[in-house]
Amino acid sequence: MPPRYKDVEECRPEIEQYIGQLESGTDDTDPELRKSGSTVRYKQDLRWYDHWLDQNNIESVLDVTPVASNQLGQDLSNEFNGTTPRYRWDRIHSFYEWLLSMDLLEDNPLGRWNDKKGELFGLTKSTEQSKQLGEDETYAVSKSEVRQMEEHVGRNRVRDQLIIRLLWQTGMRRGELSQLTLDDVDRDSREITIRVAVAKNDQERVLAYQRTAEGLLSEWLDHGYRDEMAATADHDRLLVGERGAPLSPGRINEIVIDAAKKAGLNRKLYADANAATDENGDKVANRWLISAHNVRHGYGTYMVHETGAGLWEVSKQMGHSSVKITEETYVDPDPRAGLEHAHQYGPD
Repeated sequence: MPPRYKDVEECRPEIEQYIGQLESGTDDTDPELRKSGSTVRYKQDLRWYDHWLDQNNIESVLDVTPVASNQLGQDLSNEFNGTTPRYRWDRIHSFYEWLLSMDLLEDNPLGRWNDKKGELFGLTKSTEQSKQLGEDETYAVSKSEVRQMEEHVGRNRVRDQLIIRLLWQTGMRRGELSQLTLDDVDRDSREITIRVAVAKNDQERVLAYQRTAEGLLSEWLDHGYRDEMAATADHDRLLVGERGAPLSPGRINEIVIDAAKKAGLNRKLYADANAATDENGDKVANRWLISAHNVRHGYGTYMVHETGAGLWEVSKQMGHSSVKITEETYVDPDPRAGLEHAHQYGPD
């Protein structure tokens, strides 16, 4: 069992004060402020850091040196998997930036390693799923794989095909798809509004779907499939579960996983922290090669590499908080990037 980290009130005073400031800037009803889920994750990371300071016999957060922060990077890499080490490092780094703004420090002890944290400690945003891919496997699904998945959905054919098609054509997150209402879909313009209350980065955006989704949407809404499933419940969600309730993000993920499995495209990759154990106490793999997020990733990959859309436009469509996230996720380093334009448009 992992250690029980101290309550915030028992942490070092600087950490307690910083968390207090984070909490004061948290409000789920205000789109300009931090969501409570983000603050919870910050608190967990800082409570872990306070525990790490104890383990390394460092009395004050102000006593941390570049040598100690180098060890921090190594410990994060050794103790955690997936994206956790990177995000935990970033939040601790932000804490020290706050200490600098409060004139409590002259230098950020993590600053010396921050730009090289990927190559030094392996602190990247690469997921464990991407690390487990086989030689011929990719994280992003292709158009042909999407079509195979659509052909292998379960008994709720129209709804499940519509789910896969909308994920593929818009790149929206499964949580955003789950929250769509009938009014969010403008069928005349083939546009879908992701409201502020639904969007992950608290910014409204408008997405487009293609004509090939119109038939499925028409079947679902105009031929009585949705109304029949929603007969036992009164709500305006676009997608409905088997018992009439709004379809959850988890169920959307299951639909994608099952369709990919029946199409012969899916396999289990690894066991995450929530995996069950067998009779020998070994974790049983529970994370799949293809899930709803892989379909979203397929959209982003297609838009960046197969169309003339710029990174800024793709970033906005995907709801990323910055273009840098889009670039880091979808663009491989290329020393010849921009060379063709330089030949054509460079000044005399």
